[in-house]
Amino acid sequence: MIIGNVGCSGKYNPQEIKNEISINQPIYELEIEAQGAYFEVYINDVPVYFHYQIGATVFRMPVNNFIPKSGEQKISLKMFSIDGISFPSNADVSLAINEYPKGEAQQSKSVFSYQTIAFEPKNTGSFSIEKSFEANIPYQLIDWRQGVDLTKEDPEAVRKEIEKVYREYTEAFKNADLSKYKTLAKWRQENIFTSMYYTQDQKSQVEKSYVDGIQNQKVKLFPLENYKLVFYGNGKLAGLQKKNEAPGIYIDSENKDDAFLEYILLYRKSKNAPLEVIL
Repeated sequence: MIIGNVGCSGKYNPQEIKNEISINQPIYELEIEAQGAYFEVYINDVPVYFHYQIGATVFRMPVNNFIPKSGEQKISLKMFSIDGISFPSNADVSLAINEYPKGEAQQSKSVFSYQTIAFEPKNTGSFSIEKSFEANIPYQLIDWRQGVDLTKEDPEAVRKEIEKVYREYTEAFKNADLSKYKTLAKWRQENIFTSMYYTQDQKSQVEKSYVDGIQNQKVKLFPLENYKLVFYGNGKLAGLQKKNEAPGIYIDSENKDDAFLEYILLYRKSKNAPLEVIL
């Protein structure tokens, strides 16, 4: 499961946006090569990429919106055996973080790399590790790490509050309500636009696509009992999550081919503030 960095339904192709090159606009890109295992990758304890398919994978994605400000960033890997018993001899995950000026990927330089070592024939089928890398960025995002620790709240109350947001999200798509969607996703989109250095014209172009390309009248609420409540970001983020999927809302449809998952995590800015979508 790819965690999209544009933060909307995925119906919009970010490659359609013309890149503006600037040496003061660093892009941090996660590069993954893996085989022989299921695995999850996190940055600052926030899920970035899930792989729950059999077979090898090679993938790259920008991760700027998971980096709130300059300094040390945490990156972690969790691996699980496919058969639930042990890793095969060829199980391997390689991670790298590359930095380059926006629009100049050929100038990429590595700021982090890690590769798992060979597993012993008798292994537990489970492995995790946390490392760190340095990022130097010219912006500071709305930082969910400064929010309330949601693990200390009543989990049933947190879940009900998230479910309310999920219902509103579904209705926004069903009614093609762009204004409502923009209100719900305001802070997440602002962080994405900032971290990817979008101009005002680029922002407007993306915003127009939020609820486009969807058979809106066929959208329906995916049964909420199929989600579990999850916490990330060291307790500062909460969401609902389907098994082996990213945290977020499954925008269901009468036509299953039109269904999609929208990544969502929420935070609470202060004690009495409402939960708001931030990732």
